[in-house]
Amino acid sequence: MSSERGGPIQSMTGYGRASRRGPAGSVTIELRSTNHRYLEVDQRWSNGFAALQGRLVELFRGHMHRGRVEALVFVQTTERHQRRVSFDEELLTRYHTALLDLKARFGLKGPVTLEQLLSLPQAMTVIETRVEAEPLWGLVRQAAEAAIRDLARARQREGTKLVRDLRSHIRQIERRVRAVTVRLPKALAHQRRQIRRRLLELLGPESTASVPRVDEAVALIKETDVHEELVRLDSHLGHVRQTLASGGLVGKRLDFIAQELMREANTLGAKVNDAKAARHVVDIKEAIERIREQVQNLE
Repeated sequence: MSSERGGPIQSMTGYGRASRRGPAGSVTIELRSTNHRYLEVDQRWSNGFAALQGRLVELFRGHMHRGRVEALVFVQTTERHQRRVSFDEELLTRYHTALLDLKARFGLKGPVTLEQLLSLPQAMTVIETRVEAEPLWGLVRQAAEAAIRDLARARQREGTKLVRDLRSHIRQIERRVRAVTVRLPKALAHQRRQIRRRLLELLGPESTASVPRVDEAVALIKETDVHEELVRLDSHLGHVRQTLASGGLVGKRLDFIAQELMREANTLGAKVNDAKAARHVVDIKEAIERIREQVQNLE
């Protein structure tokens, strides 16, 4: 499985299955994993063997770090559970003698039946011989390790798809950021023209002498300062790329970066005062939201 650094990036969603046979019987294990904040293992065994469940959890912990894993364990043993009926003959003899004495004392007729004797407490017991769990652990471990490897391959395939999609969203955000950067100077020039025209309209036809002052006032309108937000967006996107390239356990780290990306995008959207640039910001936020959803499924 993936480590903190390096190794393939894995999704937390996948399926694995493996079977093993031996002198003690056969074991088949099916694993289904979904996303979860921590590692959680839910086991279902076909034939009990509760003594092995703790050891199986420890085996999972040695190979996985996050995800909810449902483990179905099917066990067939060569040694069957046996049930044996035991009668306490000495106790039955005492019961029989006591019942005959009671019949004679009260003048009751009729024989003492076997059904009457067996209905009395502790006259008959059922002894069950269960199969020992320890001889099966070797098979369970081998099947579990093979199923874990199969699950890891499935999670890696899904992780590769997610990484490919994440990089696509990153490229989309970068294109939109460049579009906003290009658009803002044009938006500022358009805004200044509109304000100049509106001021001249308010001053009226006799405002020719005031034109220099109007131009001076319009020149004071400064471009909205979104440079820091654009720089931080670019920096966070670079961090995402670097994290994806490093491999390993990246889910929590990418989730944090995605939150920071959305924070900067929200600030950018609040500052931008241009319809076209604002539409680019909306697209940026939608792409970030898709990133946030997908990284939730990465280990």
